[in-house]
Amino acid sequence: MALMSIIETLRRKCRDCYKCLRACPVKAIKVERGPGPYEVHVSVHEDFCVNCGTCIRECPQKAKKPRVDTDKVREFLRRGDRVAVSLAPSFAAALDRPMRFITALRKAGFHTVQETALGAEMVSQAHMRLLEESGEPYIGSSCPAVVNLVQRHYPEAVKFLAPLVSPAIAHGKYLKRAMPGVKVVFIGPCVAKKEEIDDPEVRGAVDVALTFEETLTWLREEGIRLEECQDGEFDGPFPQRARLFPADGGLLRATVDCGLLSKAYLSVSGMEASIETIRHFLGGDDVPRLVDLLACPGGCIAGPSALSKSDLFERRRMLIEYERSAQVNADASPAYYESLLPLDELKRSFRDLKVPLARPSEKQIREILERIGKYTPEDELNCGSCGYSSCRDKAIAVFNGMADPEMCIPYMRQRAESMANVVVNATPDGVIVTTPDGTIVDLNLAAETMIRRKKKEVVGTHISAYMDATLFEETARTMAPSRGEIALNGLVIDEQVIYVPDQKLLVGILMDITEERRQMENRKRVAEEAVERARRVIEEQMEVAQKIAGLLGETTAETKISLTTLMNVIGEEMPSSGSTKSGSGGSSTQ
Repeated sequence: MALMSIIETLRRKCRDCYKCLRACPVKAIKVERGPGPYEVHVSVHEDFCVNCGTCIRECPQKAKKPRVDTDKVREFLRRGDRVAVSLAPSFAAALDRPMRFITALRKAGFHTVQETALGAEMVSQAHMRLLEESGEPYIGSSCPAVVNLVQRHYPEAVKFLAPLVSPAIAHGKYLKRAMPGVKVVFIGPCVAKKEEIDDPEVRGAVDVALTFEETLTWLREEGIRLEECQDGEFDGPFPQRARLFPADGGLLRATVDCGLLSKAYLSVSGMEASIETIRHFLGGDDVPRLVDLLACPGGCIAGPSALSKSDLFERRRMLIEYERSAQVNADASPAYYESLLPLDELKRSFRDLKVPLARPSEKQIREILERIGKYTPEDELNCGSCGYSSCRDKAIAVFNGMADPEMCIPYMRQRAESMANVVVNATPDGVIVTTPDGTIVDLNLAAETMIRRKKKEVVGTHISAYMDATLFEETARTMAPSRGEIALNGLVIDEQVIYVPDQKLLVGILMDITEERRQMENRKRVAEEAVERARRVIEEQMEVAQKIAGLLGETTAETKISLTTLMNVIGEEMPSSGSTKSGSGGSSTQ
């Protein structure tokens, strides 16, 4: 079943890095080619995504963002609906002077602002009652991303999920019970809440779920600035110990207040650790009575929209300080919180939502692997650079349309090097690569022909053994390009040497200009023969002219000057022997 996208990808910012795929603990990232030849797009696959927000945190280009739902809240307020806020307890660790946030929300038009921790108190009492009445082990169900993880990827563990709603849902139900007709907006650091509130099991308890980030953006658009607000106060009733719910171990502290090393109770945060714990529940006999699983490492105070730039230790300190200073009810007994909402309202069930991947045959896997040059098990490096733990896992993803076969750095590097070699070997110019001291590192086919040696014979030897190394030595000394002509095995070579600083290598480019020189010499010889013929004609004409002049008694000066000028012009058209182009430098004849 395709779901409405909660995490969106800004394609114009997505830069072909696959970091989201490498970071995604459940590989819910789909890679597909666009219309352009080198265009690749990455999107979140809703059937597999648990909305933990890892891709949002990890994307270096900020190309992932949660869906923005503030327009729904604007509409509630525009219509004049009473709107109540359920504010996640992690707000105390997300903002400087967090109590100002309450005032800002009231300025925006919210009728009531209460703490989601009130619902957490109800949920902790329900967990306590569950443990008293049942001897079964349970996985806490307060984190919607963990619930998604179990339902979509480990449905065999659904039986271990505590059959209770999350604090946000519990609080939403209480608000609607206490204020009939009210619209409830949850605000917190969690992306998965946006999906949770639409779950058929709990739909209607919370109308809209916003992140801290989108709420602050909306407030700024309304001209409401936190720095201009005074500290505000929450509406009651008030919670107590459950204000620590968003920290690692918060559920256990509010429910059983156990020691850190209790064998019966365990607190685990982070997706990788949560997956490991779920697998232990499925495969082990010795499991804790209750495990508090939180998808974000360190708890909700490190959620994808937690805002704070402080480290985890500082956020915990801020949360603890708020918990110690905040107002509490005079009667904070379990019975009091149970009286706010009947226990039956806190119950829910979970289901198998797994969408299995199609399993390719061994032949199909081999065909996919061979497309990227992996013909034997030794070729399967399993380097993980594509984001998958093994080449075979990536091949299965390709088969299911989740990955592109060329998402393989070793393959793409080999392909790039191969293409470069094809280009270099196809050029008619010789290319010789050496170290600064003249040791040959590589050469192409044209260079092999010029020096009359095979690559395997010369790599590792000095270039001076095969050709004049003067220009290589000059470039190594000056690190500046050099150029000149050399004779090499009967060839005339136009040689250019450049220095590549990044690789600390010299590259010599050898252009065979032997034929050009031969043609130049032919043109020079033809010109010289023409000049010689002209000289003989001039001499013959001079003799005739002298004879005529003697007979006629006229001077031959003008004739001599004209013919001499003609010879000079012919000489100037002759190419000089020291240039690759035709130019001046011809001789004159007197």
